[in-house]
Formats: sequence, C-alpha cells, structure tokens
Amino acid sequence: MKKMRIGLILMAIVLIVFGWGAYKEKEQKQQINTIINKQDEVNQIEVKDQRIDKVIFSTKNDSAQYKEKYPLSHIDKLDKADRKLFKDKADYIITYKINSKVLYSVEILCLKNKDDSISTKLKPFLFELKGKTYMIYWTEQNKILEQSENTQKLLGNL
Repeated sequence: MKKMRIGLILMAIVLIVFGWGAYKEKEQKQQINTIINKQDEVNQIEVKDQRIDKVIFSTKNDSAQYKEKYPLSHIDKLDKADRKLFKDKADYIITYKINSKVLYSVEILCLKNKDDSISTKLKPFLFELKGKTYMIYWTEQNKILEQSENTQKLLGNL
C-alpha cells in the first residue's frame, strides 16, 4: 500500500510538471498571436538608451515607418552559450505601445567581440549598425527575432 501511495504521488508530480509546461507554452503562443494580430494598431514606439538610462526617441504619428511589417515572423530560443557572446546589458530597449499601453518590448544586444565564433543558427538574427553587430532579444520569452529592417532604420536615425 505504501509503494502505491508513493507511485501515485510521483505520477501526480509528473502530471503537474507536464501540465505547467503545457500551460506556459500555450501562454507563449497566445502572447505571440496577440502581438502579430495587434501590430497594425501600434501607434507609439519608444527607444531607451540603457547606457544613459534615458528615453532617447519616442514617436506618435510616424510609428508606422518604424514598426516591423511582420513581427515575430522568425523567432528562436536563445541558448545560454550564445547569450554569453553578447554584452550583459542591452544597448537599447525598444517598446511598442498601443495607446500608451505596452504591447511588447525587445532589447538590442551588442556582440562583445566580432572574433567570437558565431553559430550558424545565430547568424540570420544578427545585423550591423554603425560598425557594431546587434541582435534583437525578446527578454520576456528568452527569444531572438530575425526581422530587423525597420529596427535598423529606427536605430540608424538616432
């Protein structure tokens, strides 16, 4: 009888762990879908320079030219080994808002050394700007984003 209780407890723990994982995955997919569906409604983009801890750019009417046309079209999980290739603190944080309410925020991470070996998986996510190599990192989901055309334009104009 004692072995049966232990077995049932272990099964319950396994089911809870799998249930929690499924719940988190569903939550992530819902958040991604919300961002994709509401990207057209973004009417404000804010850029904060982390080095001086100050908002250096904020837009209202011209946000359409700086928001990504296809947000989250190619995302991937960032491995710990790859994260170590970048500076600990982001150079910039870009926040996309709808009527002053945050839709999502991304960090712009700078590569520490260009000499570091970069995995082939990571290369499509990198972009060059003003002699530095950057990557868009969605901290909340531990994901990296490939689209960067309008983000590059935005950062290039600063």
